[in-house]
Parts: sequence; C-alpha cells; structure tokens
Amino acid sequence: MAPSPIRRGQLAGLVAALLFGISAPLISTLTGAGSALSIAGLLYGGATLALLVVRTIRGTRAETGLGREDLPALATLTLLGGVVGPVALVLGLAHLPAASSSLLLNLEAVFTLAIAVLLGREHVGRQGLVSALLTIAGAVLLSEGSLSGATAGGSALIALATLAWGIDNNLSQRLSLRDPIQIATFKAAGASLPMLALALLLGQPFPALPVTLVLLAIGALGYGISIWLDLLALRDLGAAREAVLFSTAPFVGALFSLLVLRDSLTPQLLVAAGLMAAGVLLLLREQHSHWHRHQALRHAHRHRHDPRGGDPHHEHRHQPDDLEGVASDQPFWHAHEHRHDELEHAHPHVSDAHHRHRH
Repeated sequence: MAPSPIRRGQLAGLVAALLFGISAPLISTLTGAGSALSIAGLLYGGATLALLVVRTIRGTRAETGLGREDLPALATLTLLGGVVGPVALVLGLAHLPAASSSLLLNLEAVFTLAIAVLLGREHVGRQGLVSALLTIAGAVLLSEGSLSGATAGGSALIALATLAWGIDNNLSQRLSLRDPIQIATFKAAGASLPMLALALLLGQPFPALPVTLVLLAIGALGYGISIWLDLLALRDLGAAREAVLFSTAPFVGALFSLLVLRDSLTPQLLVAAGLMAAGVLLLLREQHSHWHRHQALRHAHRHRHDPRGGDPHHEHRHQPDDLEGVASDQPFWHAHEHRHDELEHAHPHVSDAHHRHRH
C-alpha cells in the first residue's frame, strides 16, 4: 500500500532537515579555508552537480515541467533565496556576535509560518500551532543566544535574510506542483554562478583543491538533495508545516557535533531535544479532517491513479495521449493537465494545493 501524501511529505521534510542540519557543523570547520562568497558558491555548485546527476538518473517522466508563466516566481525566489538572503547574512554576521546571529536566524521559521497562514491561506490548527511553538522554542534555546552586543544595522540585515528565505519558502511551495528537480537545479545554479563569478571578480580567496572537493560533497547532500526533498515536503504539506519540520535542523546539527565532532553535552541541548521531539510528534500525530468543498479547478501536476480507487481528487477522464506507455490496469503515476470538478467530502488533509479552503 502506497504511503499517504502527508506521510511522504513528513518523511521528506525530516530527511531534508537531517541533511541540512549535518552540513552546518561540517561547514563551520572549513570557514577559514576561503572567503564567504567562494565557500557559499562552491556549496551551491555541489548542489547543482548533484541535482543534475539525479535529474539524469530519474529523467523527467511523470512530472510537469516549468512553463513560461512560472519564470517570474522562479526568478524572484532565486534572487531572494540565493542572492539577497546569503549576501544579507554575510553582511549581518560581520556586525553581530555569533550568539545574536544564531538567535535571529530562527526568524526564518517565524516568517515562513506567518506568510503561509496570513497571505497563503494555509490553515494551522491548535495542535499545529502548539507544535510550531515547541519546535521554534527548542531552536531558540539551542542557539543559546542573546541580543547583547547586537547592532541595529546587523540585526536588520539578519532579519532581511530570514524574511527573504521565508518568502522563498512560500514561493517555492506555490511552484512545488512543477518538477521539483528542475526547480531545485535552477535555484542552486542561480545561486552558485553569481557568487562564484563575484568572488573571482573581487579576487577573493578560494579553498585548496581537497577542501573544495569536500565543500562540493557537503553542498551536494546538505543543499542539493536537501532542497529537492524540502520541495517535496512543501508540495505535500504546505509551507507552514514544512517550516516546523525544517526548524529541527539546528538540533540535528548540534547532535551531530556532539556525536561526531565530540562537542560537549549541554543542558540546553537536552531541553531543546525534548521541546523539538514533542513538537514533531504533535505534528506527526495531527489529524485535521472536516467536511469541505473543492471548487472546480484545472491544472497540471504529478498524481497517482489506482484502478481500485482511493483518490477522489483525481477521478478524471483521460485523453489517449495521457495514457501512452502506461499500464493503466495497475496503480501508476503520471502528469498532465486535468480538471477537478466540484467536490464535497471529508477526509484528513493539510494545506496542500488542493486544500486551500476556508475554515
């Protein structure tokens, strides 16, 4: 039996957080090997290479590719998430103590949640809200931060970076019905090439070849594969719930530092672990189900058909070309433009692309 979209999204989000969380402490051991721009460019370069390999292996079957109408949103999220965010972060870090910057970086989850709920029409119930508060509280505690020594300019730059990433997350969710590999590759390349070109133009130092290869490998997993999985989570869960899962990344990084890099165990880590574990468990156990109405809708995306039924959202007619090369007598995935008729029913759901209704 195939896992539900919600379970698939939860698994993808947790693995994305795991990969990204592990990458952070590894990168911290290599920051002196080159400039911030060259290191960031190499990380995204590794992400681009990994995504190109995955795309070659998987192909483009059963996914809807990006269209011309998607380019403005794609360019905006690449500019915000790949250029404005990293540059504002680098400039802000130069004016802030490490503790203050760590604390302020938790604003990304707050901005993502706020934009998703207030502007994106996503619904987060009481249990989801408590889950978000617990995981964000754990992340704040884990950062061991205070705002002592922080400057207004530095704080504003970090806030700008996290706002850019919050908008990026929500725009990515809007595009997540398109091919996630294609989106992730565009984002990674759009971030890597400008930063590498700027680092070369400014004559900034690059790491030695062995460190360069390590950074490419870290970027391949911690940025490339992580971005792809995060897009899958955005598709199946919406931006608000994805933000809750991804906010566990700092805990993963701290745990990795403890077990592999031999950092010391702190009381903050233990308390943060309890808060985040409670938050994630609440989210995994969340059951949001009620009678709701779907308006008529026409769009294109990857979806699954089962001759035995099971998904009333995709019981539509097919043109002969839609089923070309598909064994339609057994469950199958494919992608094509299709129409959703008006439908009223009740079932467990989250705020994915098919469930942006009023509550």
